[in-house]
Order: sequence, then C-alpha cells, then structure tokens
Amino acid sequence: MTRNVTSPHFKSLFLSGLGLLALTSGCSTLLPKDTQQAQVHLQMATNHFNQRQYGKAIEEIHETLKIDPEMPAAYNHLALIYLETRRYEKSMEAFQKALQFKPIYPEVFNNIGVLLNRQEKYRQAITYFKRAAEVDSYLTPENALTNMGYAYYKLGDLDQALRSHQKAVDIAPMFCLANKNMGDVYAKKKNYKKAAEYFGKSVTHCPLYQEGRYKLALVNMKLGNKRQAKNHFERLIEHHKDGPYVDRSNEVLKFLR
Repeated sequence: MTRNVTSPHFKSLFLSGLGLLALTSGCSTLLPKDTQQAQVHLQMATNHFNQRQYGKAIEEIHETLKIDPEMPAAYNHLALIYLETRRYEKSMEAFQKALQFKPIYPEVFNNIGVLLNRQEKYRQAITYFKRAAEVDSYLTPENALTNMGYAYYKLGDLDQALRSHQKAVDIAPMFCLANKNMGDVYAKKKNYKKAAEYFGKSVTHCPLYQEGRYKLALVNMKLGNKRQAKNHFERLIEHHKDGPYVDRSNEVLKFLR
C-alpha cells in the first residue's frame, strides 16, 4: 500500500484521533438523536482543541460522556487533551478507558506510544507502536512507524530507526516528517549525502518545513556546498518571520557571507 501524505506533522511525535468528525446533514439523520448530540459535542471539543482552548475542550468531552459514557473516541480525545497539557497520568487513564470499550484501537495504541515517548520511555513506547502498525484496519500506519523510528533513534538503534522510517516512507512517500527523520538518522551516521537526499525530499513535499530546510542547509555545509547551503538559509528566512530556525539561520549566514 502506497499513499501520498503531504502534511509535515511538524511535532516530533505524531498524535492520532483528533481529525474532524464527519457530521453532514445527510449522515447525521441516519444516527439516533443521542448519538448525533454526542458527536456534535465531540466535534466542538475538537474545534476547541485545535484553538488550544483546552478547558472548553474538556467541558465538551464531559458533555459527550454524559450522553454516551462508553464512547471510546471521547476518551481518546480527552487523553490527547491531557497529553498536550502534560497531565500524563490522567492521559494514560483516559487512554486505558478508551481501550476498555474498544480493545483493538490502533489510534490509541499509537497515542499511548506518543505519551511514553514524551516521558522518554522509548522501549515501552515501541511495544505500542508495533501493536498499532500490526492492525490491518489502521488507516495511517505510517504515523506509528514514524513514531517508532523516532523511539529507536532516541535509543541509539539507528539501523532499526532506518527500517521503521523506511516502512513509513514506503507507505506514504510524501510524508515530510518521516523523510526528515530519515535525514536525521543518516546525519547521525555521518552519511551526509543520504541525509541531504531525505532532507531534500522533506522540503520538496513541504516547502515551508523550517526544520527540514534548516537541516538540509547544514548538511550541504558538511558536503562543502556552501552556495546551496546559503540559498536554503536565505529561503527559510524569506518565508518565515520568526521561529527558532530563523534565528539559527541568521547566525550561520554571518559566517557564509
């Protein structure tokens, strides 16, 4: 299976399960009224989450669970909110509650792995990423594979990191984060030519990807391609007014001019 994924997912760890819910008038009329109301509240929670209004998002999740106290997706959403606000114990409790009502839930397996990655429990995280990737019905296995590759990278197992990321890229060749991470692994191996190849893919598919372009510039410096490096630093600065990679690019450019 090969898919094209253009979103870079700029976070180093990718979460699953907060996409917009499909609530069209044609579909909702086929659902029981209570189910419609629960999904409306869950959609509102998603909207608040996307706007970083976490308190309001939690309120909407609680309204959802008043209507349907056994909705796995609601517990997954609640857990993600707790994860983003660094309430890790509450996050794990909510993820486990989701699995209580839906034991085979690959998005939750992936998200538990993300939670464990955040806590630097990489070996435990890998177990959950593997469980997610092994579920045939999982629509985005490249997410779990990329997260697993990151965990292996942090453990220093670069060969396993490459294998995991390569599987993600095989499924989704335009997945910018997976390509960028491949570049990180090759750079760690000091194979700067291959690193440049994958950093290049990350910015080809996502031209505004700051980290990917910054690292592409750095490996070009390693390869002695100062003109290309300068061009990438300047393009990054041109397209972004602020951000950590803008400041770093300005600093490096002082030595290239």
